[in-house]
Amino acid sequence: MAGYNRTRFVEELLERTESSPPSFTVHLHSEYWTLNQGSKFLYNNQIASLLDDIRAHRIPVDFLDLFEAAKVPFYDGCMIVELLDYRPQRNKEHTPEKPERTRAVLHPNSETLWADICSLNQRSGGKWSDRDALAIEAQLLLAISPPLCLDPDPHLTRMANHVLRVSTPTVPVSLKRKAAAMEPEEDETDKARRAKIMQFMTPQTPRIHAPK
Repeated sequence: MAGYNRTRFVEELLERTESSPPSFTVHLHSEYWTLNQGSKFLYNNQIASLLDDIRAHRIPVDFLDLFEAAKVPFYDGCMIVELLDYRPQRNKEHTPEKPERTRAVLHPNSETLWADICSLNQRSGGKWSDRDALAIEAQLLLAISPPLCLDPDPHLTRMANHVLRVSTPTVPVSLKRKAAAMEPEEDETDKARRAKIMQFMTPQTPRIHAPK
């Protein structure tokens, strides 16, 4: 029931926002990917954790404050990501003239909900009690929860699988092998990690950011 409900919610949301700008855009190339036409990132770079969130259809909690600073649009508590895939399609060697365009919906979760509550509490001067936080949490859950589906459609399972298949950015096998053969990347400080992802708000001349 819940799966059918979410699928119907996603379809209706994508239909309503078809002509609206996405929250952000990811360009997928064979050897690298970019965020909003910003700098280039390798698929095994630490910043590629953003792609993991997109595959899982969840809002990236680590970047919530950056999205807020960039004033990216949210729709019904969700983010809409536009994926432009320039990689050769299966059984085809040549890069397509036009990218394959799909949209994916990223949903809030317990982590993003907690981050929102902390942010709201900070704005109010940090004066909330536990009771206040619980009341705000209840209001947020009510606002972001899709309506109950009391009449599920058995065909939605097939449709849900199709949506997941076309909207999930995959990592090329060759790049997976390269990543496995490389030395583990050293942990970066939170400040350096945020500095890299901030580049999507101020695009510069494309450069490939390779792991050290």
